[in-house]
Amino acid sequence: MFNYFFYFLLAYLLGSIPFALIIALPQGIDPRKEGSKNPGATNVARLLGKKWGILTFIGDSGKGILALYLVKLLTSLEFKENPFLYAGVAFFSVFGHLFSIFLKFKGGKGVATTIGTFLILTPKALFPSLVVFAVAVYVTNYVSVGSLLGVALLPLFIYLFDYPSEYVYTGIILAILIWIKHKDNIKRLLRGEEKTWKKK
Repeated sequence: MFNYFFYFLLAYLLGSIPFALIIALPQGIDPRKEGSKNPGATNVARLLGKKWGILTFIGDSGKGILALYLVKLLTSLEFKENPFLYAGVAFFSVFGHLFSIFLKFKGGKGVATTIGTFLILTPKALFPSLVVFAVAVYVTNYVSVGSLLGVALLPLFIYLFDYPSEYVYTGIILAILIWIKHKDNIKRLLRGEEKTWKKK
């Protein structure tokens, strides 16, 4: 049990790394205080441009991937051998991004880190979820709409592709947390005040 605690703590600390701030602060921009005030890739892209948004996305998704492979290296267990362990690592990676210890337990909205972890654990299920995301963003011009629909359907796709139930439950819990983190976006969408992904 102690080993699980260590691996989950490691995942949480890696997930807590605020790449939006690492990338934006040296350029004189604090994404927590400007734009949507969210330390995530979309806000960085609006404030600094697509290139910096993409770099932030790579960092935020990559820390989930790094957590999984570090635990794999430390345990010598394949992902399919212990789905409970890796589901926990995935969860705490995203949880760290949502409630970062380095940001006084505040953070981003978790979509990029969720994509990174499930790209490794459930790639077949992630693909249709990304298609839903892309189509929704294309049709509506709102990244938030694509994010909400993509994460909401991800647990269903994980189930349909017959991945371990631990991944299904993790996907459900993360989808709920991500929707809660998007509560302000949902309010703005309902009022017609949400910014499109193109608007700086």
